[in-house]
Amino acid sequence: MGHRPSKISKLSKLSSKLKKKPSMNNSSSRDNNTSNSLSGFENFNEPIFKFENGRRYINNDSIQYLLPNDDDEIDRLQMQHYLLRYIWQSNFSAPVKEILRCGAKVLDVGCGPATWTLEMASDYPRSHFIGIDIAPIFPSEIKPINTEFQIQNVTHRLPFDDNSFDYIHMRLMLAVLKEEEWKSVVLPELFRILKPGGYIESHEFDFRIVNQGPCMKILVEGFIQFCKTKNMNPIVCPLIPGYLQENGFVDIDTLKNSGHYGSLAGRFGKLALEDFILVFDALKTPISSILEINNEEYQNLLDKLQEEVDTNDTFYEVYKFIGKKFIPEN
Repeated sequence: MGHRPSKISKLSKLSSKLKKKPSMNNSSSRDNNTSNSLSGFENFNEPIFKFENGRRYINNDSIQYLLPNDDDEIDRLQMQHYLLRYIWQSNFSAPVKEILRCGAKVLDVGCGPATWTLEMASDYPRSHFIGIDIAPIFPSEIKPINTEFQIQNVTHRLPFDDNSFDYIHMRLMLAVLKEEEWKSVVLPELFRILKPGGYIESHEFDFRIVNQGPCMKILVEGFIQFCKTKNMNPIVCPLIPGYLQENGFVDIDTLKNSGHYGSLAGRFGKLALEDFILVFDALKTPISSILEINNEEYQNLLDKLQEEVDTNDTFYEVYKFIGKKFIPEN
């Protein structure tokens, strides 16, 4: 697949300049840019992939990931990272700054192209960061010396010892995890590998979008119904604090923030709407089938969103859920 200019270049003025990164492991001369490196997936004819409407998806019944796995999706994930960092004005909210400065062991679950992981590795060179994802869209050879990446499925037992990590970061997993997996598989496993006194931070988007217009309502309802066919819950946010508590986490904190869609909210409002449209365009086939409409009718819904969100002052909410692993009494 040929390399195309990333949309992220358009965002360079929106995000703060990154600090000088830690020393890089550049033992390989191969350019391993995160926008086009898919180590292990070079043969696009392998049955692990399927193509729909010009997009590449994981074709594996044991892996539930609703969105594509291609360059366009990597660009979207990177754009989304900068949008979320802008909303929160930070890459994390858990009280872990001091331990990160001194040297912590950090796990990034569902790291994707590793934008968050690489920024954190740059900001905290004394800490060690491990990113895991179901597909190798992260750097495999050229990366900071305080990072490593592994292909892992968080719904399986992870190859880490008990009480291994000081801090676990997980973001936007609602399109990956079944509802039952949150409380019965993933959180118990992350609790196991988190050190006593360590923190977990889960960051999710709430699909109970506020002030939806008629077109967005149709699309969101179609997405919710599609998720139900996969036993996923796109409005899982209200349940996560309870899941954390059920799995033994303490000092649970819920943080909420919001952002507006559309041009009235400036550049980041436009980015938020672009992100929404890219997600729903990628899911055109299953959602249009559920809604029983054709591609032209579906596209018409997307085309009306810009005017609709400005008219209705539509906004979204994002949540962070923070929990601590209790320290056993001696």
